[in-house]
Amino acid sequence: MVSLRPQFSERLSMQDMTCKNACNDQQPPVLVETASRGVAFEAILATSLCLGLSGVAFAQDAAVEGATAASKATQTLWEVTVSAEADDETGTGPIKGFVAKRSLTGSKTDAQILETPQSITVVGAEEIETLKAQSLQDALGYVAGVNRSEGLDRTTDAMTLRGFKSANVGSVFRDGTQYSVNYYNGRQELYGLERVEYLKGASSTLYGASAPGGVINTVSKMPTRQALRELNLEIGSFNRRQVSGDFAGAFSSESDWSYRFTFLKRDSDSFVDFVPDDRDYLATSVRWQPTARTSLTLLAEIQRDKTIYVDGMPAEGTILPNPNGRLSRSLFTGEPGYDKFHLKRQSIGYLFEHAFSDSLKVRNSLRYFKADNAYNYTWSWGLSPDQRSTASRGGQDRWDRADSIISDTSLEYRLMTGRVQHTAIVGFDFSTPKHESERYNRDATNLDLFSPVYGGAFSQAVPAAFSWKSDTKRMGVYAQDQMKIGDKWVVVVGGRQETSKYNSSAFFTGTPSAVDEKTDAFTGRAGVVYLADSGWAPFLNYSESFEPTDGFDRLGNRFKPTEGQQFEAGVRFQPTGSSTMLSAALYQIKLDNVTVADPVAPGFSVQQGQVRSRGLEVEARSRVGRNANVIVAYAYTDSRITQSSPLTPQEVGQRADGVPFTQLSIWGDYSLGAWGLPGLKFGAGVRYVGATRGIAQGAVVKVPSFGLIDAMVSYTTGPWRLALNVTNLADEDYIASCTYGCFFGEPRKAIATMTYRW
Repeated sequence: MVSLRPQFSERLSMQDMTCKNACNDQQPPVLVETASRGVAFEAILATSLCLGLSGVAFAQDAAVEGATAASKATQTLWEVTVSAEADDETGTGPIKGFVAKRSLTGSKTDAQILETPQSITVVGAEEIETLKAQSLQDALGYVAGVNRSEGLDRTTDAMTLRGFKSANVGSVFRDGTQYSVNYYNGRQELYGLERVEYLKGASSTLYGASAPGGVINTVSKMPTRQALRELNLEIGSFNRRQVSGDFAGAFSSESDWSYRFTFLKRDSDSFVDFVPDDRDYLATSVRWQPTARTSLTLLAEIQRDKTIYVDGMPAEGTILPNPNGRLSRSLFTGEPGYDKFHLKRQSIGYLFEHAFSDSLKVRNSLRYFKADNAYNYTWSWGLSPDQRSTASRGGQDRWDRADSIISDTSLEYRLMTGRVQHTAIVGFDFSTPKHESERYNRDATNLDLFSPVYGGAFSQAVPAAFSWKSDTKRMGVYAQDQMKIGDKWVVVVGGRQETSKYNSSAFFTGTPSAVDEKTDAFTGRAGVVYLADSGWAPFLNYSESFEPTDGFDRLGNRFKPTEGQQFEAGVRFQPTGSSTMLSAALYQIKLDNVTVADPVAPGFSVQQGQVRSRGLEVEARSRVGRNANVIVAYAYTDSRITQSSPLTPQEVGQRADGVPFTQLSIWGDYSLGAWGLPGLKFGAGVRYVGATRGIAQGAVVKVPSFGLIDAMVSYTTGPWRLALNVTNLADEDYIASCTYGCFFGEPRKAIATMTYRW
């Protein structure tokens, strides 16, 4: 009886030398006949494993013959347990620990990260669970080059990436395709994700119109044939109560069908008065896989959010002195019962993959996305002379409706030409985003910010001129060749041509403001990686990005798209067989065709602006021994305005708003396995964000630096896991950012989780 398991057994240590010789010679060693049939069998089997698991059948046959020749007296074969931990990670599947080895995002092929000539960081579901991240911003909190846009905004997934503001539109993707239409399409639910991947820098060659700082691609949890059952209960700060569950498996042992079902329901307040943080989430997927070469996955998702957008506050009382004292971070400047952000979002689609042969594969995806948002918002601007009350205040009734069909089809072809192994893809994608924003303005009474009394009267609603309908038809064709030369060099070359047509009109009158405005853009990408035997992999890359720019100049000429160019030089280190990834990169990104005030006609704009960002990023992710995980991320980012309008020469050389020079984050966790308590784990981290330049209701301000401490403890026994996560452990009272106003960061928050898996 032979039992083969996925890990190497220590029983094979007697054959270490034989195994090494066999692996070096790439052929089985000659084994002498021995009186010990067990040793003969284990030596052959160990050799087989060194040469590849495909040799197991040979080993078994040879073992039987060897055992018979050695001794015919005994008729039973010794049982041997052999294990070999196979590297079965895929570019979209689960990650063991905190270190990913493969990704589909970096090249749109399932490739090793070490062979991708562009910086990329992957955060898996295990890391999200350990740190108890609540948003994409949280999940990327220990990633170099990422910082929040507006404190703790619960309405968007907006971030600043490598010095450039990156809204939902064009920068956030799901399973490789765009996953939003407008800025306020809400935030993705992390519990429905297997991975969060940040491809750093200009990436339009693969993904089309996007900001130059990079793209965030999230990967959905997918069906598995292996049974998975999980239930979670949570309680926490701000009256948080949440239940969630994740279930997967095959319909039967013989079935070609498998499924995944994930749900979440949360009822919670937040640290700001009257602002809820409620969510209902449901995702389901079914996979049909009749053969190893073909799979079709159907996916659907529904999400309902109830929260409120929190308005930015004046500088006086936040980062500047106010004779009345400091404003409370729990202050709500809106109107209870009026302000709301009620989002209804759903999507349905499929992912199809078929391999015609070992060389040729096709991928096709299609998704329909729809979002409806009731978004009432009270705004305020400035302070009264005594700096107690708002100087002006108003409200806006708003409804946003958006939908889109998005599709991506690609052919992947692998071939050898001499010593060069090619992985080439050609693809075609399109999307049809539509968006309408219906708005009505109101006047509101002012509010005493230090002693608020709510319930003031609003004026009658008046249709807002800034209400519109728009639709876009976008189509892109791309090609890329990833060439591996003699197992030492990897060269990537790619290009994309994209065309879009944009139409818009006034919502109430139907007056067109844009008719078939056409945008064409070509973007390219080139990179090279050297793969050293020691695990080092230095790389260079050049990549481009673009984003359409709406509007016309004073002569009636359509604005050109903004154009980004990135130069990057970096190095990675990943020893073979290890759970370690070290990386460092230097980069420069230049963004051209930025609109600035027209010096001839100040009411118009011209595309004379330019922004440049350059920086250094260092990341280390590692599993240390059996019991510890470590994450270290450092970023130095120098983002500046390099060209502006002649009307604003003082802007040239100024730092970009909201971008710190320095960011540093360190996380470590340790399981007490060496102390006889393998189920007990402790973790702690620190996040430091340097000072930034900000704008607070028209005034340029300096936002002070801040540092935050996070901590966790968990205990696992059998099917149970109990965990406590605390963010901002020291309860630091800080300003996270100032964009048009200033935003408080979240105070100390604790979440206790009880998980049952069976």
